[in-house]
Amino acid sequence: MSAQKTVIELKELHKHLSFYNDMAPFPVYDTEYVDAVKKVINYMEDINVNYDALPVAACKHCKSLHIIIDEVENNHCMRCGSINEIEVFINIEKYLDYKDGEQTEENIED
Repeated sequence: MSAQKTVIELKELHKHLSFYNDMAPFPVYDTEYVDAVKKVINYMEDINVNYDALPVAACKHCKSLHIIIDEVENNHCMRCGSINEIEVFINIEKYLDYKDGEQTEENIED
């Protein structure tokens, strides 16, 4: 299995952000953020680091990876708006299992 699942998830996020920015009369998502996601994708494709082994944080409610941290260390889900409602997974494999509906406690990192 390839080590590009994180890149694939980021590409899906970029596709989502770009689609809604293109469809709306004014950008729904910050265009600098969309550009930053694209730059991260390009950077990750250029270097050989196994990002799939790194921990992943996702929203408890909408299962989105679109989480930002503000200046006072609060985690904001940019899709549903929840604050500090995240789950941290051991790796992207465990997140994808969770996203597909296999919610188990062993997937979540303490």
